[in-house]
Amino acid sequence: MRSGLLIAFFCASAALYLAWGQIAAYQERERIQTADAAERRTRLAELSADGCNGAVGSLSAMEHRLLKAGGIEIPEALASDITLCLEENIMSGRSRLQMERTHLIRLFPRETSVLPNE
Repeated sequence: MRSGLLIAFFCASAALYLAWGQIAAYQERERIQTADAAERRTRLAELSADGCNGAVGSLSAMEHRLLKAGGIEIPEALASDITLCLEENIMSGRSRLQMERTHLIRLFPRETSVLPNE
């Protein structure tokens, strides 16, 4: 009888510990998602202020090196900014046309071309 109570106590303790671990992991994921959403909103506001011209300008400055076979990779921050601009459709027409003309838009495969005959 005593060993049965002891086993039940350990099982209950283990179940509570596992539940606590799952709740803590869930809370951490929620905290990270909230922080990421706030950062995305802030970045979106900054990028939409100039129609993503700054990010496209930086990308265009690297154009000759990016389009070569085995060229340099786009810096992660710049790539995420351009991707955000394309996903949220906040890029100015001039910047988008510049990316289309220089073929830099192909480095972001999610987005399709809007120019005719392409």
